[in-house]
Amino acid sequence: MASLLVALVLAAASIKKGKASPTSDLRSCIQLEVPVSVDTTTTKWLQPRVDSNIDAVDWVTYMTTWTSPADRMLGDITVKQTFKINGQLCVPPKGAKSDILQLATHGVGFDKRYWDAEIKRKDYSYVEAVLAEGYSIFTYDRLGTGASDKPDAYDIVQTNIQVEILRQLTSLARSGKLVSSSKKLGGTSNNTLRNYNPSKIVHVGHSLGSVITLGMLAAYGAESDGAIATGFLYTDKLANVNVGTWGFEFARENDPLRFRDRGSGYIVQATKSNTQVSFLKKGSFEPALLDYAWKIRQPNTVSEFLSIQTALGQAAPNFKAPLQFVIGEFDYGFCAGDCKGTYDLTVIKGLFPGVPEADLDIYLQPGTGHGLTLSTNATAGYKVTFDFLDRTGL
Repeated sequence: MASLLVALVLAAASIKKGKASPTSDLRSCIQLEVPVSVDTTTTKWLQPRVDSNIDAVDWVTYMTTWTSPADRMLGDITVKQTFKINGQLCVPPKGAKSDILQLATHGVGFDKRYWDAEIKRKDYSYVEAVLAEGYSIFTYDRLGTGASDKPDAYDIVQTNIQVEILRQLTSLARSGKLVSSSKKLGGTSNNTLRNYNPSKIVHVGHSLGSVITLGMLAAYGAESDGAIATGFLYTDKLANVNVGTWGFEFARENDPLRFRDRGSGYIVQATKSNTQVSFLKKGSFEPALLDYAWKIRQPNTVSEFLSIQTALGQAAPNFKAPLQFVIGEFDYGFCAGDCKGTYDLTVIKGLFPGVPEADLDIYLQPGTGHGLTLSTNATAGYKVTFDFLDRTGL
């Protein structure tokens, strides 16, 4: 406990010291539509359909009622499809570590803009910070969000499908074919981007994106050179994660114009206050960032929540690279509002037996909620991650 308090004090001090803010001069990015082929199985789940706000409340009640069936799996579904995934690849023109690609997967409630705040970028954008540090980065809209495909919310858009998509994106990037195999939608077009072929790939996730990342490490651990799981930690409060706290409504009814392309089973947070409860802690965010979070909010599918169990808590014996967990001190979702003293390092080591002890790190971002990139001390947290990567040879 003493070492944790020291870490919190030092991290708080680093907020004042900080690091020179990156600028848009570092940007050399291309927007892509990446065809990703998946051949796997998903699960047929026992759950109510959601075609209205009334249905959404009924689904939440079903999911949280203690007498609802514990085992909701009805069988397997074969999925063999190609999906269009919208992404952005950025490579700094003179980046000292540009051969290392960070592949970032966002979580519930957002699309890839979570990583790249469009206001006060030097204070909040993880993309800007990564480029300033010399790394390259690929961000993308998960299946069902942003400008990516939005298929069936029950049988297709599930967590294990997202794991397979992340694995395929990893393979495309490592082969140097990420750009050449994709449709170019805009941005910079030069040989550096067109022929980009990273020497190493570090997987970065937030919230559900971290669950997806850890699911990939469990299934394909040898295909990652390092991982940063943000907005998630294995704690003794995980059982408290409850869809009842999110304030979900049926996306198309909540905003018929904006979410007109979301069908049955797509749900979204109903109010700005719901977003604050889930992502932000009073005293550690600017109101403008809450407005921004509300502006860019995205629906999720009902089956993504049910299928989290297919990726969560799986051991990753073949992953033998550096691993860091970063979570807000007052994360409401995964720590029931206070992460101090909620995790057992022995349990975490048991899930990742191949990670050297010196390469496993857990960091609590002081005073912060779940939305790390939207909080006022965001760049201080980024520095902790960059220092960890540098210390472990990445």
